[in-house]
Amino acid sequence: MRKLIPLVLLAMCLQATITHAQTRELRDALYAKLNLIDYGQLYNNDIRLGQGFEVAYFRNIAPFVNVGVPLKVGLAKLPNKTDNVVTTSADFVLQLANTAPDAKVQPFLAVGAGYVLEQFKDGYAQFPFGVGLNFRTSKYAYFHLQGEYRKAMADDRDNVQLAAGFMTLLHKSPPKVVLPPDRDKDGTPDQLDRCPDLPGPAVARGCPDGDNDGLADTEDECPTEPGAIELRGCPDGDSDGVADKNDSCPTEAGPADNKGCPLPKDTDGDGMTDDKDLCPTVPGTNNGCPDTDGDGLADNFDKCPTVAGLPQNDGCPDPDTDGDGVVDKLDKCPLTPGLATNFGCPEIKQETKERLAFVTKAVQFETAKAVLKNQSYVILDELLIILKEYPDYKLSIEGHTDNVGDEARNLGLSTERAKACYDYLIFKGIKPERLGSIGYGEARPIADNKTAAGRELNRRVEFQLILE
Repeated sequence: MRKLIPLVLLAMCLQATITHAQTRELRDALYAKLNLIDYGQLYNNDIRLGQGFEVAYFRNIAPFVNVGVPLKVGLAKLPNKTDNVVTTSADFVLQLANTAPDAKVQPFLAVGAGYVLEQFKDGYAQFPFGVGLNFRTSKYAYFHLQGEYRKAMADDRDNVQLAAGFMTLLHKSPPKVVLPPDRDKDGTPDQLDRCPDLPGPAVARGCPDGDNDGLADTEDECPTEPGAIELRGCPDGDSDGVADKNDSCPTEAGPADNKGCPLPKDTDGDGMTDDKDLCPTVPGTNNGCPDTDGDGLADNFDKCPTVAGLPQNDGCPDPDTDGDGVVDKLDKCPLTPGLATNFGCPEIKQETKERLAFVTKAVQFETAKAVLKNQSYVILDELLIILKEYPDYKLSIEGHTDNVGDEARNLGLSTERAKACYDYLIFKGIKPERLGSIGYGEARPIADNKTAAGRELNRRVEFQLILE
C-alpha cells in the first residue's frame, strides 16, 4: 500500500492542470486488458503471481467524473493454497480523470466496490483503489496501464493488480457528403440551376449573364447593357428610377408618373408642385398648406389652428370640463378633477378606506335578524359624509354570514341585511342609482369558521366605493 501513495499524489498533481478525455460528446468508453494478480507481496514479500482478463464499460456523467462496471476473470495463486484458483469479480468504479482533448497522456484515479467469487462459489466484498495512464494511439483509441490495490473483506485476500490493455471511445462515423449533380459544372446544383446545361454565375441562378449585371439574359430586357435588377437589367442614366428606354427625359431626374421628367414649378418650395398645391404661395405640409398645430387639418380649415384637435371637432380638441387632463368622453368624473390613472376621478383617500372598514366592523344587527341595532344608525351616517365627498362614486353594499345553519337561509339573511343598510341610506336622501346591495351568504369568508372569532369576522356587511 505504501508503494501506491507516490503514484496517487502524482496523479492528483496532474489532475489540477489538465482536462477530461471522455466528454459530453463522447461519453462512452470500452476497456479490454490483461491483469497480473499478486496475493503474496502484501504479506511476506513472496510474489504469488496470477493472470486474468478484464472488460469494462465506462460512461462520463459530469466534468472529470466517469462511472464504470469492470468484469474480471483470472487464475490466482492464493495464500495457503497450492493450486491455481479461478476468480471472478464485478465492480462498480468511480473514475476521476482530467485531460486535455489533444493530450498524449491522460492520468486518472479510481475508487470503487466489488464482489469476488472463488471457484464460482465462495464470495466476499473487495474495495479497489487505483491509478492509471491512458496513452493516445489514435483519435478514439488509447493504450491503457493501471495499478490497483484491492482491500478484501476476507482474511489473506488483499491483493495488488497490474493491468495493460486498450480503451476506445464509442463514436459515430460522420455521414458521407454526397454532392448534388451539376451537369454544366458552374457550381450551381441542377435542382437550383434554371439553366442546367448552360454555365452561368450563381447570382444569375446558373444562367448566362452577358452584361454581368446579376440578371440572367433570359430575364434581362437589356442583355447587352448592365443595369439594375429592379429595372429588369436596364440602365438608368439620371438615377430617377425610370429605365432610360422608358424615360422621356433620360438626362434629367423626374418621377415615374411624369415619365421620368421633372415636375412643374413649386413656387413656395414646400415639395408640392403648384398644379397640386392648395396654397401655392405659402409653404405647408397639408396639401401644400400650413398646419401649425400638426393635427392634420390645414390652418385655413382649422377653427383652433394653434391647438391640436380632431377633424370631427373642426380641428379643436375634445372638451375637458374639470381640467384634469382627461377629456369628458373618457372621464368617469367629468365635473370633478381627478387622476388619469383613475379614469379622471379622484383617488379614494386612505383615511376614507379606513372609515369604510370601520363601518363594516361596527354595523350590528339583532341576532339572526335583518334588523339594525340602534347604535348602527349613527355609524351608517358616516357613509352619508363619504358619499357627499365622492359624488361620482357609487356604493356597493355586500352582506355576508358565517357557515352556521342552513346555507339557503344564510344567503337570504345576508341579502336582507344588505338591503336594510340600503333602505336606510335611501331614507337619508341618497339616490337609488348611487347604491347597490347584494348578499353572498357564507360563500366569501374572510376568516376561519372553525373558531368563534373567525365566525364573528365573517358575519359582516361590507361597503365599497366603485366607479361605473
